[in-house]
Amino acid sequence: MTYRPDVVLVKGGASAIRATGPDGLTWTIDGRAPGAAELAVGKVMYVTSRAVGRVVAMRTDGGDPTVTLAPVDLTEVFLDAHFHDDLAIDARSTLYQEVPDRPGAVSEPAAGTAGTSPSVDPALFTGRAGVAPARAGAVLAVGRPRLLPADGPDRLPPARENSVTWSHGGWEVQPEASPGQLGLKIGHEAGDGLKVFVDFALRTSDLRVRSDVSIANGRLGSGSTFVVEGVDGFSIAVSAGAADGADDNKRIRVEVPVELTVPVVPGEPLMYSNTWKFVVGTALSGRNTTVTAGGRWRLDGPLGLVDGKMVTPHLSVEKSIMDSIGGVSVGVSGVAAAVEAKFQLGLGIPAAFAGPYAKFVMDTGVTNGSALGTPLARCRSAKLEAKAGAGVGISVSSEVLQALRRLLPSGAKLEMESESLKSYFKASQILPKVPLCVGSG
Repeated sequence: MTYRPDVVLVKGGASAIRATGPDGLTWTIDGRAPGAAELAVGKVMYVTSRAVGRVVAMRTDGGDPTVTLAPVDLTEVFLDAHFHDDLAIDARSTLYQEVPDRPGAVSEPAAGTAGTSPSVDPALFTGRAGVAPARAGAVLAVGRPRLLPADGPDRLPPARENSVTWSHGGWEVQPEASPGQLGLKIGHEAGDGLKVFVDFALRTSDLRVRSDVSIANGRLGSGSTFVVEGVDGFSIAVSAGAADGADDNKRIRVEVPVELTVPVVPGEPLMYSNTWKFVVGTALSGRNTTVTAGGRWRLDGPLGLVDGKMVTPHLSVEKSIMDSIGGVSVGVSGVAAAVEAKFQLGLGIPAAFAGPYAKFVMDTGVTNGSALGTPLARCRSAKLEAKAGAGVGISVSSEVLQALRRLLPSGAKLEMESESLKSYFKASQILPKVPLCVGSG
């Protein structure tokens, strides 16, 4: 590997880091560490694979520099490099890193937002079904850079071996890795109004990532490879209930501020990271309404890039979500959930990692007809769309980019790869197939 001339290598690894802000953007470095004296605004700091970025603000307290970092791409760090990896992911070695003030972590998206957005009848989110419309997209939780002294009490928590439960506004989220499974549990149970539970799991066997990426003369080589292998299927279970019907409906988008990482082999510049993102929306009408559903699907084949071309697995149904739709409602009600699991080998800062990545997105929505229509027909519908994304670069959502632009100095360079997804499976069904249901679907 050959580094760019403006890259400052601070030696000492993790021992050279005195403190990290809870947003993952601010770092206090041991001023005595070799290379620390060369840090300056405009330089790229490289301490560990988790602490790489362009210095956009800096101050010195007691000889220890504290810097704010902006994201950098691989080609801003390396002039020439070749990354060739075949890494088995051992769930027993997984560490959980929480980033409490992760920029742009929580937002309330507008209906129909591109990216990770639920596939559900738009009428359920636009008021046509008697449900209050969603607000326009807005970031609800944005941290702020905090240039902290080394002994500041508010820091990035240390990585843990046990799963972390993250909470926000009545929502609780728990990512988890165990042998044979990667999962995300989502729950909302605040007060007596709305209760929502989503359980998403990827089934795995011999999970591994393969990568072959080259950089020559500061440019990314064509024909990169990065694939995720060993994901055999997934399952989704959703349930929702509302005491006061439409008044309790919620819609939230979360980029889970917990990263699952595997310790890097000594000398390896890129770190493995698994991150999660989800959108959940409810459209419940009538008092004491409930909706439940669950399904299971099989995946065959890898996902990612092979020689620069997208490859996607084959999806087949093991247990139809349609057969499980249940609940009680005096009006048409539904629940939608979209979950994204992203796998990456990269470097950078927690808010924006750079490197080859691949992502699974499972997007589902179910509706349950009114119990009042039972004498004629009780209509049910289900939709599922599987999407994939892959590339080499800094892949961030518009919400995170918006938050970073607010937080970082106005001159900070923020050129990032926008989110792009490819649909490789899409299905919908309405039952029973009678005019009352099909005509209204």
